[in-house]
Amino acid sequence: MTDTDQRGGGQRRRWWGLAAAVISAGLAVGLGSALLGGPAFVERVSVVNASPYDIHVEVTGEARDGWLSVTTVDHGATGLGLEVIDQGPIWIFRFTAQGRDGGELRILRRDLQQAGWSIEVPDAVIDRLRQAGASPTP
Repeated sequence: MTDTDQRGGGQRRRWWGLAAAVISAGLAVGLGSALLGGPAFVERVSVVNASPYDIHVEVTGEARDGWLSVTTVDHGATGLGLEVIDQGPIWIFRFTAQGRDGGELRILRRDLQQAGWSIEVPDAVIDRLRQAGASPTP
């Protein structure tokens, strides 16, 4: 074997080593992104508020590992929460007005999706706010 043949083999080994390193790095980044990717989002969730109160709406999932603000809806209006983190198979909405607890609404994701990602403030929430002494929002 000549000196030239040995140098060519070394260059090929270095090239294959570099190619293997690049491929390994790409796979690691791809796998890491898949495993550590951010949460899924729902483009919009609308909240229909036929009550006489401006109502703040929050949401959490079944694990109740934190509440996220969805929107504050004026009385007699529909509010939109944009880019809401998907809460999984069970969504729990919490309603407050004037610092008073209006209660919660638990809904299955499939039912929420079937409803076009729209909920109505339940009558029970309005009754609870009224009983807690909330005054209609002017």
